[in-house]
Amino acid sequence: MIFLFNISFCFSQNYSLNDFEECKIPDVESKEWYDFNHSSGKEFVFTLESAKIKVSKYKYASSVEYDIPSGKLLGIDMGEFGGGLYYRQKDSTKIFYVNGKKGIDIKPNWFGGLMTNETDPINKVLKDCKLLKSGNVKFIFGIKDSIYLLGGLSHMGLNSGGLYTIKYNNDNFFISGALNLEDAPSAMSIYNNCIYLAGSKGFYIIDENLKLKTIFDNLFWDGLYPTSVVVLDKKNVFVTIRGGYVKINPEEKKLKLYKAK
Repeated sequence: MIFLFNISFCFSQNYSLNDFEECKIPDVESKEWYDFNHSSGKEFVFTLESAKIKVSKYKYASSVEYDIPSGKLLGIDMGEFGGGLYYRQKDSTKIFYVNGKKGIDIKPNWFGGLMTNETDPINKVLKDCKLLKSGNVKFIFGIKDSIYLLGGLSHMGLNSGGLYTIKYNNDNFFISGALNLEDAPSAMSIYNNCIYLAGSKGFYIIDENLKLKTIFDNLFWDGLYPTSVVVLDKKNVFVTIRGGYVKINPEEKKLKLYKAK
């Protein structure tokens, strides 16, 4: 299985955990919270290399990719400007189906169409692609023998998301909802076949039976845009946010905040 997350679109710098210091968790919209909110130049992603955390500078990307035998799945997330799950075939002459419907008959719903102009770079990304499903797609990934997508939207009071399963066989796609979320997915990681998920306002674990466990809800990081999740073990999880990162112990429901120096 090949899966690419948004965190693949970043560039390395010489950063380490020593570039952060522990600080008090701020109240939302307090002066200290706004210090984080205004730290757009201090956004990072964490990844694991040889069981050690690597720190890189974050760079936003509106698309993710996932290879399948007959081509490539592309997920687009442009926030309030729309998104969708698209398909680029290796052989564009073949007819494909989505939930029993011919692919050429799939049309965007009212919020799923991309509201972009002709010069937007996303048009080049989607060249020769066909729509499979409307709605913002944040991640496409594989667990065991299944393909999933996570998506949603947080904008002007709207905050929701969903987990979907994608079954694929010989240009036949079956896409179905697996789990509704009352939070838009922002960053995630897979550990022991479980999804560790940072939403726009909370932190959750989706187990291998697709059951949702809320670890934290209505967190201070609402408005601080989580960018990556790294899991060392069940008691040591790291979530990068604008201006720093949060260390979470999901087992004991404890967290610590670290601010970029």
